[in-house]
Amino acid sequence: MGKEHKEGLWEVSPYNFDKDIRAEMNLPAKVIVMDSTLREARQVEGVSLRPEDAIEVARRLDDAGIPMVEMHHDYLEEISTVKKLGLRFQVQALIHPTAALNPKACRHEVDLVVDSGADVVCLALAISDYNFGLYESMAGLKISREEALDKAAEAVRYAKGRKVKVSCIMMDFSRVDLARLKTIVKTLAEAGSDIIRIDDICAPCIPAVYKHHIKALKQVIPNTTIAMHSHDDFGLATAGQLAALEGGAEILEGSVNGLGERAGIPNLAELVAILEILYGYDTGIRMEKLKGLSDFVADVYNQPIPPGLAAVGDRAFSHGAEVHYVLPEGDKWSFNAWSPEVVGNKAHIALCQYSGPRSIQRKARELGLGEITDAVAAEVLARVRSELRFRRQKLSDDLFKEIVRSASARAPR
Repeated sequence: MGKEHKEGLWEVSPYNFDKDIRAEMNLPAKVIVMDSTLREARQVEGVSLRPEDAIEVARRLDDAGIPMVEMHHDYLEEISTVKKLGLRFQVQALIHPTAALNPKACRHEVDLVVDSGADVVCLALAISDYNFGLYESMAGLKISREEALDKAAEAVRYAKGRKVKVSCIMMDFSRVDLARLKTIVKTLAEAGSDIIRIDDICAPCIPAVYKHHIKALKQVIPNTTIAMHSHDDFGLATAGQLAALEGGAEILEGSVNGLGERAGIPNLAELVAILEILYGYDTGIRMEKLKGLSDFVADVYNQPIPPGLAAVGDRAFSHGAEVHYVLPEGDKWSFNAWSPEVVGNKAHIALCQYSGPRSIQRKARELGLGEITDAVAAEVLARVRSELRFRRQKLSDDLFKEIVRSASARAPR
């Protein structure tokens, strides 16, 4: 599985594939990446998609080779339209606890999403002491935990009767007693749930908890697929996904640009790149399409990509410090582990307080200005530093070109 070297594309640590290090992991043979841009990413303030927007996002997710996409049970027409397009990914329809917790409402929603063409029905279940009150506030039920589990198993059996895959999402798994969690997932798996989906709901745990709990659940339900849904409240969403993977989770999740509730969820491109390059999985995803997909979603959702976002941000492959340009001829990997082309991004020279004459010369070549002398580079550098100090923002390419042309014009001939 995988290797640390791919000619011209990446050079990463060989210890990623060290058998002794991997022996401490419970890695699954295959991993599926599910994208939640059409569901979770719509929970971002100010986002409101037209149906045609959602359909075009779906097309582009398919073009990138995403194997599984989550959609919402409230948008039945979108689910139906996407399925009629004949796209290759599976559609998972999430049924929120507003419907999933009430058996009658749940059956109705299951019928609707199945009739709309959903491949997987995901039931959101409240299981922790902190959210168990949702049974009363959302479902109008005053019941015991045992009764709630019975009703959840009943809902699973009903959905299975509709000849679809069933997923049960365990909301707030890490604040549930582990013995109780094992009982819940075993009951649901025995009722027919194909996927047990672990949800940290607000990320209140360290990555080691994800690995530990999923490894423990795998011992209870060894033949049931485990999925992981994680949030970035503490900046650990992707770390949680990877810890879950090392515990045995077979379905990992993200969204384009990490868009989602509150601080968001894992950045899809980042997650895919880590799985492919650092863990060695073949996800089937066309990584070179990911930057274009990110740009499109940023435009449609009106949510600009943070410049420093891993993999797809404009600064993700930029270098500013002069030391990064004082390299032997042909050196590509002293300050890089992978090439931007892997995800369809590109590198550029970033001008900053630590820029020097070599980075100025490289920037000039990058912009098609040809070779400039050391003396011209020194003059340009002084002007660039002055502009940066006063403007306190990056210099435009047009301004840089103007500075170079001005300095070149004054240079002795």
